[in-house]
Order: sequence, then structure tokens, then C-alpha cells
Amino acid sequence: MSYIEVLDAEIKASGEDPAFSGPTSEQAIAEFEMALNLIFPESYKLFLRKYGALSFAGDTYYGITKSGVAATAVPSVLFATKAARDQGDADSGMIVVKASGYGPIYSIDTACLGPSGEPVVVETELSFKRDGAKTVLYQSFGDFLCASVRQAIAEL
Repeated sequence: MSYIEVLDAEIKASGEDPAFSGPTSEQAIAEFEMALNLIFPESYKLFLRKYGALSFAGDTYYGITKSGVAATAVPSVLFATKAARDQGDADSGMIVVKASGYGPIYSIDTACLGPSGEPVVVETELSFKRDGAKTVLYQSFGDFLCASVRQAIAEL
């Protein structure tokens, strides 16, 4: 059983009602990878294939919505990533997957691979545009999503 199937069962068992945009096609994933000039890690592709984009327990995880590459707002990962890059809040190797409003941004950093061979998830502060500092939080997107959702479930 994949991590996304286990997590989906935990979400359903929580009693909280998730909102998601729906499964994403391989063609859409390829379009987004081309638009960002990056290859998504497999754990993120599993998330996209299952949810597209996800809102759960007050948190939003960016992905691919029905608007596709034309989306002009979050939770579109393309919109969020391009906006962060334009503002100096992310570099060209980062895929922005979650933000906390005026606080940290969480991104898949394709420039840094974890022990599993997947890119790590980093946290950056608003000061990133000045200092370029990144803090590695998780060794993969799957680890990040599981930890974040499980923490949200524990706080329900």
C-alpha cells in the first residue's frame, strides 16, 4: 500500500471533510513540469494523481486544479511557485507546495536529494530573498504530507 493510500484512510477515519480538486492526469502533470522546467518527485505525483490539490483541517497543499496551467490563484502549484519566484521567495529549483500566510513557505527543493533519492522539503522564511536560507524539514514530499496531515488530525 502506498503512503497516499494509508494517508487517505487516516483522513477518512478522522471525520474531517477534505476538499480536493480531483485526480490529475499524467498529461496535466507533464504540462506543469514543463511549465516549471522541473520534474516532480514520485511522492508528489502520487499526491497529484489522488487529490490534485488538497485542503484539509485548515491547511492547503498546492497542486493541480481543474483550471490547469491557466490558474491564477492558489492552490495551483504553478501559480504559487511562479509568484514566489517572481517575488524572490523561491529559487528556480523549488516547487512551492504550502504557505502559511505571512510566515514560512514550504517547498520541494529539487536541488537537494534526501536518502531515498527524492528531493527534500524545505522551509524558507520571508528573509529568503535576502539570505537564501533554507531549512530541510523532511526527506520527501510524502514525509512532509504525512507529518502535516497527521499533526492536523491530532489537533482536531
